[in-house]
Amino acid sequence: MTEHQTLTREGTQTSHYLDTWWSRELIGLPLALWRLGLGPLTGRVWMVVSTRGRSTGLSRHVAVYPHVLGDRTYLWSPYGSRSQWYRNIVANPVATVQWRGGTQVVRAVPLEDEAEAMEVVWALRRFGASWFGLYLASQGLHDTDEDIAANWQRLHLRRLEPTREKGPTPLTPDLAWVWLVPASGLLFRWFVREHGA
Repeated sequence: MTEHQTLTREGTQTSHYLDTWWSRELIGLPLALWRLGLGPLTGRVWMVVSTRGRSTGLSRHVAVYPHVLGDRTYLWSPYGSRSQWYRNIVANPVATVQWRGGTQVVRAVPLEDEAEAMEVVWALRRFGASWFGLYLASQGLHDTDEDIAANWQRLHLRRLEPTREKGPTPLTPDLAWVWLVPASGLLFRWFVREHGA
């Protein structure tokens, strides 16, 4: 059985904190801001990951918080295999990322060994111990080094490596025109004030 088939059958139950309406809205906010043309602002923290849809082959976009350890960048899926972007990256690991370093095509590869996995786990605990603990519980794992070390291949982690392959189409600021509406209103008010009605 391939890893993709395993993920499709997994039926991960995730934590309730990720399934609330406000949590889903907050998770979508960085992507909306990027589409509004605020990529340089949101790209300081969030990474836009463009994947190829498993069935359509079309570009799909998501904002993900990247974890940097030394010269390596990792992605973690707190939803487990319920995340469509994670399923897409397992099916086709070539992705386009947009971040503070610009736009780059990468290959999202599984971690090499237990030592690398534990290094990322320790970073995730520092990042958000309670969130990571809830994630582990949703996967049926205990938040102990022993249990994680024995099951590190079940963690939803990927390391990003640069590649020369052709990646999915990156996200464009297709809603940047929205700024014209308030700008036009302000310009109109200024014109009326300066020239009288």
